[in-house]
Amino acid sequence: MKLFFKDQAFSFELLRAVSYSGYQGAELGECLAIAANIREGDFNGWFVEWNKAAECLHKLGKSCIENGRKVSGREALLRASNYYRTAEFFLSPDDPRRKASYWGSTDTFREAMRHMDFHCEAVKFPYEGSYLSGYFYRASGDDASIPKATLVMLGGFDSTCEELYFAGAAAAIKRGYHCLIFDGPGQGETLRIQKKPTRFDFEVPVGAALDYLETRPEVDQRRIALMGMSMGGYYAPRAAAFDNRISACIAYDVLYDVWASMLNKNPKLRIVERLSPAAAEFVMGMAMKTNISLRWMVQNALWVYGLEHRYELLKAVPQYTLREVAGQIKCPMLILVGEADHFVSAEQVDELVKRLHCPSTVRIFTKREGAEEHCQEGNHALLHQVVFDWLDEQLPSKII
Repeated sequence: MKLFFKDQAFSFELLRAVSYSGYQGAELGECLAIAANIREGDFNGWFVEWNKAAECLHKLGKSCIENGRKVSGREALLRASNYYRTAEFFLSPDDPRRKASYWGSTDTFREAMRHMDFHCEAVKFPYEGSYLSGYFYRASGDDASIPKATLVMLGGFDSTCEELYFAGAAAAIKRGYHCLIFDGPGQGETLRIQKKPTRFDFEVPVGAALDYLETRPEVDQRRIALMGMSMGGYYAPRAAAFDNRISACIAYDVLYDVWASMLNKNPKLRIVERLSPAAAEFVMGMAMKTNISLRWMVQNALWVYGLEHRYELLKAVPQYTLREVAGQIKCPMLILVGEADHFVSAEQVDELVKRLHCPSTVRIFTKREGAEEHCQEGNHALLHQVVFDWLDEQLPSKII
């Protein structure tokens, strides 16, 4: 599905921003008006236009709140948060505007949350001598004295935990689930402020989150689900393979083998596998000059993985595979993929299912449904229906 732009990366990120309209994170006309002022492939122009819109909404939201218009204020602030996040997307990691835009996104989000009609709590919990931060939501209208099923949601290669509110948390609390979203290593605050890159053994940060949930009496410890978005489709199954506290796992979308997926979608990368480090560094640099998507992917990967040189990706990324651990997963799995996903191939689904011994359900979203893109951008209503109907079956309210 191409939206406005011919370039795959720009089109997808516009679609991604628009898709959060279901929970007041965007408006279609607003997003198209922003896009109309951006030239194809212009990373700086992308930032300028999205940031300009975010700043206008930020001011509008504050004004509404100050004048007692809570609903109008929080909705403007939610859109500002999403647009600030979208603005920083293509900036280089060392661009000073990136951190400012990130704080714009988190500040507007937190202000909006203070004026919502449900329980939202900014939280921090211990992690390897430091902390991980996020948000804990109670199910809408929930009686805190009755423990309930809880969804833990993870982001991926380029997300923040604030984005996860639009992608899954809002849908969860409306359906009677508590929800914990947080920034793990290589994500959001943990990457931008604490400078902690990602790690292949993501069961460690997930374990810290589950330890934290054990301190919350409103959480039914027998009914905890884990859902991973994008590269979280690797992180979540990886964690489920090592932690039996997870009662159900959702790979949204599945990433069985991150390097294999990158090779499948960028077959020319196979050439650099056979080159010396110096030659690989040069070839990848040249390729990035003419391929916008590759330029962004490599630039972001160095940041997320905590690497200095492009050739180091050839050793680092192949560690992110479920090949040796998928058979250890005991809980039921829901495996999602879009038929036109530009990051994930159908082979990723087949390979994972072959190695699983646990019950699994595969859902392929189609172009006809308008949900064929990565992470079902374009039809989150259908995504949430599939996810939470499945979860209702896996985590019934009465467990014998």
